[in-house]
Amino acid sequence: MRNPLPPLQWEKDELWILDQRKLPSREVWIRCRDEEIVAKAIESLAVRGAPLIGIAAAYGVALAAKHGNASR
Repeated sequence: MRNPLPPLQWEKDELWILDQRKLPSREVWIRCRDEEIVAKAIESLAVRGAPLIGIAAAYGVALAAKHGNASR
């Protein structure tokens, strides 16, 4: 079970992002299985704040490497 407090959770080789656009009325998590979903979450402002964007991007690189797309 994901801890609902941190906005990023790594679980079973997937990144879960707390969609900050939905706060405070709803708690919605975005399941990221690849780097493209992470990039879309960053671009759409589901992830906010420079430090959190940087950490999410690093997880995106890890997902890309996992799928052999690290050069992208």
